[in-house]
Amino acid sequence: MMKKTLIIVLTLLLIVGFARVLLTVPAVQDRVLERGTAIMAKRGAQPLAESESLRVYVCGSASPLGQGQAQACIAVITPEHFFLIDSGAGSTDNINRLGLPTEKLQGLLLTHFHSDHIAEIYEVNLGSWVRGRPQPLTIYGPQGVAELTDGINATYRQDRNYRSTHHGPYLLPPALGVLAHETIEPGIVLEDGDLKVTAYIAEHPPIHPAVGYRFDYRGRSVVISGDSNVTEETLKIADGADLLLHDALSVPTLNALMAALSAEGQTRQAKIVADVMDYHASAASLVEFSETSNVDMVAFYHLVPVPPTSLLEDVFLRGAPDNVILTEDLMWFELPIDSEEIIIHRP
Repeated sequence: MMKKTLIIVLTLLLIVGFARVLLTVPAVQDRVLERGTAIMAKRGAQPLAESESLRVYVCGSASPLGQGQAQACIAVITPEHFFLIDSGAGSTDNINRLGLPTEKLQGLLLTHFHSDHIAEIYEVNLGSWVRGRPQPLTIYGPQGVAELTDGINATYRQDRNYRSTHHGPYLLPPALGVLAHETIEPGIVLEDGDLKVTAYIAEHPPIHPAVGYRFDYRGRSVVISGDSNVTEETLKIADGADLLLHDALSVPTLNALMAALSAEGQTRQAKIVADVMDYHASAASLVEFSETSNVDMVAFYHLVPVPPTSLLEDVFLRGAPDNVILTEDLMWFELPIDSEEIIIHRP
C-alpha cells in the first residue's frame, strides 16, 4: 500500500514539474493567455442578472480597524436604479468583482466625510465614465459635499484631460468626467418612479452633520446607517424596515485590545481605540434594538474591528437573535417584491 502511494505521489510530482516546464514555452504561454483573456472578456460582457427585487450589495464591510476587507460601501439596485452609499478604500474592486453595472450608476450618496467613506470616489467616477455612464456622476451629501467634490474635481483635472485626449472625447466626453454635487438636508432626497430615498440625522460626534439613508421601493425597504450610535432617529427611520445595515462595534474586543496596547506601552494607540468607542453603535445596543424594533433583519457592517476568526465573530454576536447577522464583502441581499422574504447570498 505504501509503495503504491509513493508511486502516485511521484507521478503527480512529475506531472506538476512537466506542466511548469511547458508553461515556460512561449507558444504554450500564448495559448493559455488567449484562453484566459477570452474567459475574462466573456465574463465581463455578461450583464447583471435581471430581477424585479430590491437588491443590496456589501461592497465594503470594514472600518479603518480592519484587515482583509474593503471599507464602507453599499450598493442598492432596483430594475431601474443603481446608487452607492459611501466609497471606502478597496470597495471599487468589489464592485467590479460583483459585476455591478457601473455604466448605470445614478449617484453616490455620502453619509459623512471620514476618509474610509470617501477614499475611492474618483475611482468610482473613472470606472463608470469608462464604462459609458451617460451623465455626470452626482455626489449627494450633507453640508460640505460641495467643497469635497470641488476638491476632487480639481485634484484629478489633469487625469481627466489626459484620458479624454488619449482615448478621444467621443469615447470619454470631458464633461462626463466632472463630478456634480448636491447638498442634502434630512428628509426626502430623491423620488424617482417607485423609489424614494430619505436621509436622516446620524449621531457621529464631532462630525456634523452626518446622515444615514432609507430606500423604499415597491413595499420593500432598507436603511443604511453610515456611522452612528443608535438614537431616536434610528428608531424612527427604521420603523417597519425590512433590512437595517448598521455600523457595529465589539466592545469586548476593543476593551481587550486597549488593555493589550496599554500593557505594551502603546498609550497613543490605546487612546485612539478608546476614542473610536464614542461614536459607533455597540453590537449590544443593536441587539437590543433588534428586540425592541419592528425591523425584520439587522446586519452589522463597517465592523469595528473586522473579526478575523470565528471566535471573534461569536464575540461580536453575543446574545444576538437569529435575525442579527454579520456581513462580509461580496455578500448581497435580495428582497423580492410582494414578499416578506430576505434572501442572503454569501460569497
